[in-house]
Amino acid sequence: MIAAVTLLLHPFALFSNSSALGSLPSTMRSVHVTHPLCFTPFTSCIKERTVAVPTPGPGMVLIKVEASSVNPCDVDYVEYGVGCSGGGGTLGMDASGTVAAVGSGVDRLKVGDAVWADGGVLTGVTGTMAEYALLHEQQTGLMPRSLNFTEAGTVPLVGLTATECLLKAGAPWKGRANLTVLITSGTGGTGTYGVQLAKRAFGASHVVTAASGAGIAFAKSLGADSVIDYKVQDVLDAQPAESVDIVFDNYGAKGSADKAMRALRTGGTYLLLPGGGGGTLSKHPRADVTQINFGYTNSSDFRTLDMLATFFDAGALKAYVYDAYPLEQAAAAFALSKAGHIIGKVAVTTAL
Repeated sequence: MIAAVTLLLHPFALFSNSSALGSLPSTMRSVHVTHPLCFTPFTSCIKERTVAVPTPGPGMVLIKVEASSVNPCDVDYVEYGVGCSGGGGTLGMDASGTVAAVGSGVDRLKVGDAVWADGGVLTGVTGTMAEYALLHEQQTGLMPRSLNFTEAGTVPLVGLTATECLLKAGAPWKGRANLTVLITSGTGGTGTYGVQLAKRAFGASHVVTAASGAGIAFAKSLGADSVIDYKVQDVLDAQPAESVDIVFDNYGAKGSADKAMRALRTGGTYLLLPGGGGGTLSKHPRADVTQINFGYTNSSDFRTLDMLATFFDAGALKAYVYDAYPLEQAAAAFALSKAGHIIGKVAVTTAL
């Protein structure tokens, strides 16, 4: 079930000026991993600690964090030591909150602004699963007015990734008739936004994806025209030969690239989002098909977040919070995300 998360006040009404935030504390609660490569169980390595509140340097902003979320790469880091490590020993990549202080040279954002960001380029400084986080102004955008803090805290990494992947695959496609986009997983983080973006923002004529159980109806509600039950048939096997223009392989199972070669039309694109499924680019590509290995999300430019904010506020995108846990229960949030079969994202909030 998708948890309904609401705020009584719109986030932009919470702080009207710098004095509303008061003086900053010297310490904060922060979620750390005692050491990566934790197997027994992996959540036993996730602990809350008290650490110093950081001070923003030139070009940086200090965010009073309201919400973060668990991404698959966060789980990978705790379990295997690779993935999204946060920074400074603090877990978390996503953040929504309010600007609490700014460093020299910051002129676009001001204290009191409601903001969101993917803290990826700050590795080694601070993660976001804490009461405060340091971010570069360049990577921090103004939150969509249509989202509350909890919703916004689940979007940045997966929203940026889905957007950048589809842009690499040629989006927007408005004006191209009968264009079909296939997204190999339609109900997780990148799939939730990939389906919505492809259909409602970037102009795909037909969107195909895979889901199971309650996820089938959910994927259709996102805008998918055709949803294949992956427990019955592989979504790529289910497509007629040369019937798809874009394959966004956000699941990345072994062999999917070769299956995509059969399904893609001449001039089509196969885009792989590397993950834990062991998928690779095809070793037997067609000459008339473009293959792209996405690589890493670029979280350094707030303008992509601004694009997403515009889509949210126009009603083209909606955020989906599966469940939300307070900071002190972050380990439970990681366990739920690891268990899989969730719809949308699991949030971690700083509210006591």
